[in-house]
Amino acid sequence: MCELLGLNFNLPVRPSFSFRGFSHRGEQNPHGWGIARYDGKACQVFKEPIKAQESKLATFIRDYEPLLSQIFISHVRDASKGKHTLQNTHPFQRAFRSFDVVFAHNGTLKPPLESSELKFLPVGETDSENLFCALLTTLSESNIQFVDFQNIESLLRKFNSFGTMNLLFSEGEHLFSYKDKDSHNGLWITERISPFGIVSLKDEDWEIDLAEEKHPDQRGFVIASHPLTKNEKWIDLIPGSLVVLKDGCKVYGT
Repeated sequence: MCELLGLNFNLPVRPSFSFRGFSHRGEQNPHGWGIARYDGKACQVFKEPIKAQESKLATFIRDYEPLLSQIFISHVRDASKGKHTLQNTHPFQRAFRSFDVVFAHNGTLKPPLESSELKFLPVGETDSENLFCALLTTLSESNIQFVDFQNIESLLRKFNSFGTMNLLFSEGEHLFSYKDKDSHNGLWITERISPFGIVSLKDEDWEIDLAEEKHPDQRGFVIASHPLTKNEKWIDLIPGSLVVLKDGCKVYGT
């Protein structure tokens, strides 16, 4: 079952610790991995249609210190629709209204729009990319802005009626996270804020003193399909709801 990871902080951070724990989830999700980060409005996506633990690129990204961003979105894939190819590997990316929009999905659903209705067309075969194209099409047709959080939440709830749907997406300013109305798979959040302490991973015998890694003024959130650490407070997001983060703060949702 696919899993999601999202980071949003007020200052640029490295994804190394969270991505290290998250990549272990590729053992049960062997059909692809990917991670996206923003540098200003530009988005950079790394992905491969292979198991994350077998990827030299994933290891490089985990250990590459200059890889910094305020926003990261990552995904490991257990294919339900579409071949095990690069074009079907998350996250997906499109240029939209002068933004680079990146999107990752967990779940299975029928197409919310007919192919003839889509203004943005999928490159691959997945229901996830089709959903992404339907989202951008509806935002465009209905003139919904990225700050119209209530309208976006209502739209996502409507799309959720077509199947199971956990989402992470961003336009480079906000990190949007939506949890499936029936709690399919799961979506959890934890806040990282000073004073930082020692944190241990769940999927590996590995711990880190965040006080040595993070600036005292740094704050933000980590979102994952399932908690990644043993000794942080993870909160289960409300089913059928949207949470929006910006600059390490929650600006919409509970």
